Amino acid sequence: MIDKDKNGLLDIKDIKQSYNAKKHPDVLANKRTEEDILIEFLDTFEAALAHKNQGKNRDGRVSLEEFLEYYQNISASIDNEDYF
Repeated sequence: MIDKDKNGLLDIKDIKQSYNAKKHPDVLANKRTEEDILIEFLDTFEAALAHKNQGKNRDGRVSLEEFLEYYQNISASIDNEDYF
C-alpha cells in the first residue's frame, strides 16, 4: 500500500504520499525539514540490513528484504504475538 508507484521499493516519493511530518516537534521548531524526518524514517528500515552488510546498500530506498529484516528484528523483542 505504501509503494505507490509499485516498483517494489519504498522511497521518499512513496513516503511523502503516505506520511505527514508537519507536526513533528523538530519541524515545528524549525530544526529540521519534513523531508529530513521522512528520510530518517526510511533509514530506520535500511539500518538493520545495512548493519549486517557493513553499511552497504544504504541508498534511501527500502527493499522488501530490508522491510522484512526490520520487522523480523522487532518481532524478536515482542513476547506476545497478540501485541505485535
